[in-house]
Amino acid sequence: MPRMRILSATEQQLFDLPPKFDSVQRQQFFDFPIALRTLADDFRNPSSRIGFFIVGGYFKATKCFFAPSDFHQRDVEYIAWQLALPEESFAPQNYTKTTRLRHEHLILEFYGFKRFDTAAEKFISEEITNMARAQLKPKLIFWRCVDLLIRNKVQIPGYHRLTELILSALNRHQRELVALVKDVLTPDMKTLIDSLFVRTETGSDQPTKTTRYKLTLLKNLSQSTRPTKVKEKANDLNYLAELYRELTPVLSAMNLNYEGIRYYAGSVIKANIFQLNQRSDEDRYVHVTAFIAHQYYRLQDNLVDVMLSVVQSFQNSAQREHKEQSYEQQSARNQSLSGLLSRLDSDVFDILRKISRFANDDGLNDGEKLNKIRSLLQDRKEDAFTELKTSLESNLNQDDYYGVLEERSLRLQNRVSPIIKVLNFQADASCMVLKEAIEHFQSKNGVINQTAPSAFLEAQEAKAILCGDDKKFRPSLYKAFLFMHTATGIKSGGLNFQHSYKYRPLDDYLISKDRWHRDKAILLERAGLTEFTDPQNVLQGLEKKLYEQYQATNNNAITGKNPHLKFNENGSFRIATPALEEQENESLQQYFPERRNVPLTEVLATVNQHCGFLDDLQHWQQRHTRRSISQRSLYAGVIGLGCGIGTRKMAQISSHITENELEHTVNWCFSLENVQAANDRIVAAMDQMELPNVYRRSQNQLHTSSDGQKFEVRTDSLNANHSFKYFGKEQGVSAYSFIDERGLLWHSLVFSAATRESAYVIDGLMHNDVIKSDIHSTDTHGYSEVIFAVTHPLGFSYAPRIKNLKKQSLYIFKSSKNKITENWKITPDKYVSEEIIIDNWDDFLRLITTIKLKEATASDIFRRLNSYSKQHALYKAMKAFGQIIKSVFILRYLDDLELRQAIEKQLNKVELANKFTRAVAVGNPREFTQGEKEEQEIAESCNRLIKNAVIYWNYLYLEQKLNRLETQEAKDQLLKAIISHSIITWGHFNFLGEYDFSDEKRFCRKVYPSALESANFSKIE
Repeated sequence: MPRMRILSATEQQLFDLPPKFDSVQRQQFFDFPIALRTLADDFRNPSSRIGFFIVGGYFKATKCFFAPSDFHQRDVEYIAWQLALPEESFAPQNYTKTTRLRHEHLILEFYGFKRFDTAAEKFISEEITNMARAQLKPKLIFWRCVDLLIRNKVQIPGYHRLTELILSALNRHQRELVALVKDVLTPDMKTLIDSLFVRTETGSDQPTKTTRYKLTLLKNLSQSTRPTKVKEKANDLNYLAELYRELTPVLSAMNLNYEGIRYYAGSVIKANIFQLNQRSDEDRYVHVTAFIAHQYYRLQDNLVDVMLSVVQSFQNSAQREHKEQSYEQQSARNQSLSGLLSRLDSDVFDILRKISRFANDDGLNDGEKLNKIRSLLQDRKEDAFTELKTSLESNLNQDDYYGVLEERSLRLQNRVSPIIKVLNFQADASCMVLKEAIEHFQSKNGVINQTAPSAFLEAQEAKAILCGDDKKFRPSLYKAFLFMHTATGIKSGGLNFQHSYKYRPLDDYLISKDRWHRDKAILLERAGLTEFTDPQNVLQGLEKKLYEQYQATNNNAITGKNPHLKFNENGSFRIATPALEEQENESLQQYFPERRNVPLTEVLATVNQHCGFLDDLQHWQQRHTRRSISQRSLYAGVIGLGCGIGTRKMAQISSHITENELEHTVNWCFSLENVQAANDRIVAAMDQMELPNVYRRSQNQLHTSSDGQKFEVRTDSLNANHSFKYFGKEQGVSAYSFIDERGLLWHSLVFSAATRESAYVIDGLMHNDVIKSDIHSTDTHGYSEVIFAVTHPLGFSYAPRIKNLKKQSLYIFKSSKNKITENWKITPDKYVSEEIIIDNWDDFLRLITTIKLKEATASDIFRRLNSYSKQHALYKAMKAFGQIIKSVFILRYLDDLELRQAIEKQLNKVELANKFTRAVAVGNPREFTQGEKEEQEIAESCNRLIKNAVIYWNYLYLEQKLNRLETQEAKDQLLKAIISHSIITWGHFNFLGEYDFSDEKRFCRKVYPSALESANFSKIE
């Protein structure tokens, strides 16, 4: 097996050599506590004294030790100057190995670290084995090992030692898989897998060029909701289910987690049949078995998505039609009401007035009064009154809506019935009666009558399915109700699927209960959550904090120290946030090239030269491949996807690159993981620069924000939803971006335009290991009380801009109710539900630990635990806990003008970044041409990569310009301009490419209509 290279030669050199400090870093890392300096007082040898501090400074920065021969001369000079020793006092050969090891021991002991010994190697080897089983990329494993060692306070070993452990684990895992498959796979199973490599039948004896392999037909999942496509997918699911059942023993033996399955299946999806046949039999069987499991999970998710989308569309259209009918009936209803009121006046109230007159007429005796009253009552017109009453009741009948559902049900059945029939549902206690109805539907193959279970229906629905006096069963209406309740059950987490990526039971996404009870203390320590172990202590601390914030906010409101907080007569408040004063500084644009538009290719090449982001666009396979990938094809792929041009068109309009080469590059190198890693590389490079820090409000706190923008999708996509407000009659998605106050775009996601953004806020905060957010802001769409609950223990201060803030409920602990004084202007509305928080604290902590250790994403968890799960005890507990954090934030928000202004300023930055997105996407600035979610996110990440490259280029250019200025006054003037203007500026870049109007290009080939072929173009100047 060829030896794998984990880091590039440059990266390896940087890792194995001491860090190169600038003047600020040198002061920072060679500044030692007095206790450590005291240890060196007894060293007599000058080389030992200088060497001790250099080793200490390097360790402080990297947690590594380096050879004396690699020490940087400028660091030696700096330490010698600090110790008042001559520069030549240090000689590497005089700093002996014995002395150096003793010094290393002292430094490790002082900082609380341990040697990378046998125990540490065993620990990291176990972690590497787990990561190898998850099929993480070797480079990712390498850097996670570094993070784990630092977190566990263990000295980091050299590159080669760590690499050997990783390669050994990867090779061992691959050998184990091959051996397991070889032992478990039976001849029948092999035949079953080999059948996928046979061309599909076309009716002719010989396969033609257009016939396709079974395996190829199973690769691409249609995003369409058309009935024919749904039925095709349902048939494919039945076929995959049979394959999955037969190969279950193999999958059990392989024991791959979901990431491992995705990795091996990805190789099959990207490879063609010829490439797969080049593998050894056992290796091919491993990959194809994983592919079958992967597609089985994906296809179930695909069909569930189809069902949810179709049912939602069905409900929306039915409600819209019912509303239109209601408007049409409004005139008739008003006429009926007018007639009814007229009849009441003439037939009821007029008679009552006459009866009153007769009763008070003293000239009539009782008998005469009674006769006249009887005469009046006999003359009343009951038929007309009854007719009006019936007409009005028919206009107000709820059955109209059910009638609309019934009329539209057939179209719904054509799409949903095939799906219901092939899915294997699981249900919790809340959906058992619904599951019985689904199973009855499946057992009857969709042909049902009045014997169908109806316990899952609401009382009014159960009454509606039986029509008229004869109680005739309405099967179409019943099916509409069944499908709607099924969709709601899936959304709420009551209905689940065992073989799925997206719709498994909630507990499947969390750390298992057995592991939690067994290793709780260890897991909490790893996650840094030990302070949250006792809910009583946590709530006591929050009670104190909440009451103090009530006091501070009210005191400032009462004493007039908060002039921006005003109160209405009814007791409600309004808060004003004055805009930050604009500084009269020169525009930042004038400091960039004026007469030259910088080509995008030059931007990418320059940025790659500085940070090497192309190294992260690695081939999908973790071992060397025969076909090398050129840099020009990588650049073309980034531009083609990021600018919305498309790879095929990009190849056609580009020189020195073929369509086949570009498609090969994008297919194998542009995975979502790779493009995100390339972005992270650029972001990390900017994070190391000093210049971006001028935008930080506080050097000790980093403020970030996120927001989404809508994009239309021009193809079938289950990730898109219809929204008349944003797309008219079309459908679209939200591209959700994260940015920090320095302008670094550190994450992005793409999800349905109908999905609430708040579920994805935590994903972004937890994704990036470079940007550590301290305070994060969103608009109202990104806000929910559950997000407040989750961000608090994760260590983020959540600071959204909430619309209609005065309508938000404020909470207080019951034990603090007697502390509320009469002069408080901001008072609590409700009490904190402490009991439900304490009762569910262990599950809440398990959920937070799962997210913190990145064993599942927050969006996966919230997909199964959301607003449809209002009866779920954990959801209610999280909401209750979030209400405490929300109350503290709102009170602080009202009291702190600087916080409000900072939130507004940060959200303005993400809105500017959204404009930048459209400027970069010159091909399709407001739409996605990709249908699948992952493809959309790859395109969005490429767009973000271009934006980050432009921002990095701007920083590099301005930093260079600052360094070239000779006077401090000129530097201060430029810094002033930088601080007061956004780094996100792009007027000096050319995203459109260049046009060649030379004669060679204009007349190199005939592309004219036939009528123009004889035209004399030589006369054109």
